[in-house]
Amino acid sequence: MRVVEVGEHIAGPYCTKLLADLGAHVHKVEPSSGDPLRFWGPFARGEVGPDQGGLFEYLNSGKTGGTVDPSNDQDIAVLHELLADADMLVENLAPGALSRWNAVFDIDELQSANPGLIVVRISDFGQHGPLRDRQTTALTLQAASGWVNDREFGRPPVQAGGRIPEYIPGAYAALGALTAWRIARNASKRPVEVDVSMFESLLSTLPYPMLLAERLRSMGLPTNAKAAPMLGIVRASDGWVGVNCLTGQHWLDVCAMVGLPEFEEHQLAIMLGGPERDEFFAKAQPWFDSMTVAEIVDISQAMRIPAAPVTDGASIVECPQYAERGFFIESAANGAESQRFRRPGPPFRLSRASGAVSSPPAPRLGPAPKDTWPAHPLPVVPNAGLDSALPFAGLRVFDLSTFWAGAYLTCYLGAFGADVIKVESIQRPDSHRYSGALLREGDDWYERGPLWQGTNLNKRDVTLDLSSREGLDIAKKLASEADVVVENFSPRVVENFGLDYDSLVKINPGLIMVRMPGFGLVGPWRDYVGWALNIEQLSGMSSVTGYNDGPPCNLQGPADPIAGVHAGVALLAALEHRDRTGEGQLIEVAQIEVGAAVTAEPVIEFSLTGTVQAREGNRHRVFTQGVYATAVEGEWIAVSVRDDADWKATVEVLGRPELAEDPRFFCASARLAHHEDFDTILGGWSARLNPDDAVEQLGARGVPAERVLTSDRMYQIDQLEARSYYEDLEHPVTGRHRYPGWPFRISPGPTHQHRTAPPTLGQHNNEVLRAQGLSDSDIAALRARNVIGERILNI
Repeated sequence: MRVVEVGEHIAGPYCTKLLADLGAHVHKVEPSSGDPLRFWGPFARGEVGPDQGGLFEYLNSGKTGGTVDPSNDQDIAVLHELLADADMLVENLAPGALSRWNAVFDIDELQSANPGLIVVRISDFGQHGPLRDRQTTALTLQAASGWVNDREFGRPPVQAGGRIPEYIPGAYAALGALTAWRIARNASKRPVEVDVSMFESLLSTLPYPMLLAERLRSMGLPTNAKAAPMLGIVRASDGWVGVNCLTGQHWLDVCAMVGLPEFEEHQLAIMLGGPERDEFFAKAQPWFDSMTVAEIVDISQAMRIPAAPVTDGASIVECPQYAERGFFIESAANGAESQRFRRPGPPFRLSRASGAVSSPPAPRLGPAPKDTWPAHPLPVVPNAGLDSALPFAGLRVFDLSTFWAGAYLTCYLGAFGADVIKVESIQRPDSHRYSGALLREGDDWYERGPLWQGTNLNKRDVTLDLSSREGLDIAKKLASEADVVVENFSPRVVENFGLDYDSLVKINPGLIMVRMPGFGLVGPWRDYVGWALNIEQLSGMSSVTGYNDGPPCNLQGPADPIAGVHAGVALLAALEHRDRTGEGQLIEVAQIEVGAAVTAEPVIEFSLTGTVQAREGNRHRVFTQGVYATAVEGEWIAVSVRDDADWKATVEVLGRPELAEDPRFFCASARLAHHEDFDTILGGWSARLNPDDAVEQLGARGVPAERVLTSDRMYQIDQLEARSYYEDLEHPVTGRHRYPGWPFRISPGPTHQHRTAPPTLGQHNNEVLRAQGLSDSDIAALRARNVIGERILNI
């Protein structure tokens, strides 16, 4: 694949980095001033320069590239020549910068030069809708999309750190790009456009808070109750550790582990921050103080309690699981030995790939040498019969997933045409059904969980007792007919059933299997139990999130869908490989490695400078910003003042002309030096206003400002309506709901977000088993022996 990238910062370059990891030839085009990320750092020994930055090297190594002046006709001719022979263009230029490139990227011009081109555009809110041209920063975009949260009791909501949210749209863009690649093979006579919204990308990784709020409202309960996972992150004798209760049994086990059985009945009160919370932690802390992080993890895992160390840029490379798997690799900024550092490797492993090799350094800033595209190793396989609205039609997927990560991938495939058969059992249904199920409302309460529903649309559901010979035989028969098998259990689960890749490939040689264990298929921690919070803690996400004087904080959710998106990128590449060669393969996506790949900067910074990146709360290293309370209790706004123009406009909004001449705020560096004074002034102003009024006054003058989005308002956003982000579907038990979709639009391509509502337990038993040749009497006998069923057993 030949890719032209006209990108900056992280989102666009991360999209093309993932494509390069899979073998694409990427040519990076920059303006003469260079990608701003070149000057972000980190830098070795303070050697600041456009070719010395470690994060830029991580995102752009292995690419060719050069600068182009959009006002220079000769430069534009060279770019047109590149695009004429390219397969894909990826751009994420800021709106102001993009205007200079409009003539270059005009869709009619591109169609004339290269009708088969795929054009991927990444922007804050997408290419259309009322917020398309809104001014944003990373903080205000997080606030608008629900990512600024109450992560520490008693303190203002705080953003996710480490620039993590900027990677997520890049991963979605790669997924959309490879989906568009299937559509483009349909002998298209026009470019296929992929319109990626960063706002929707962040919203898509939340654990369906809008569905949960809707459920709470229907039950007469508060929609924005503040709760924290238990135990969350606690201090041990030598560092921070995450102990994460996923079930009621986990909580009982934790109480037994720390010797406090009297709190067994108070889990909910402690999660909601009641007086029992402080009492519990006061009594539990001496136990944690007496133990090291490693000891707590060992004891917890022995009791099957999900636990993991909270790593930072220094400690993550010493983690035995990462070390044995060789995940962190050596790189060198500018190719210089004096600037070597460690960085994450690719976030997926494909058995047909040749393995990690040393990539050429990132392109230096300056005009490019004459670049010629490589020849396609095999001709593109056309698919003239493909329906662009259903690019995965005909794909058969056997879904062994549990909880969120694997299910998110199969939900996506099913949305656009794949036949996804999800397997549960009446003895052990997918435990994600219980997440957010709340009160046991009716005998079918396990059908009502909004988190399960949001992840399992577009599928057919069968129940099979895999511990029985009959159930296992049917599962193997379904797997033998599948194109793709997806699972994300701990490794030993499917291996014990003989449903691992080595077993299945004997009966299905062309199979592609996606395995997504939390910790990987090999390594000393491969059988550890874990869920999203463990991934956040072990990958470095938590250590960069929170206030500088407080504990590391959980992000509370996004690790699962992020892993699912990366697995989708690898799978679509593997499908392309199979279309060309007939070969299937095993894809391993260790969720801790995906987490580390999108939290790259801390390990790069420590490797280059010996400095552990500090938590920054809601601050920014270049300009002033913060999250401020308003006159409405519990409502906050996020405001960024990027430069002197923003400050001048802010002073006008505040009605404080004297601040324009105040030496504390005279320039960006002065404002940073007096950040607390800045916060006092902004906070005093916002506390007197309704949040919408405050945002409107600042936004009208071009100052980035957003109301912190809460779950009860996620169905009330005009931008999402304009882009048809939600899909209305009727669930058999809970009725009609608006389900969130995907954060990009492909044109020509799918005209819907989802095809079918989430199924009930075993809803398609008869349908699927009849297709396997079983008679009605055979099916009835299986049901009588509890091999199949439509209701949970013994609950």
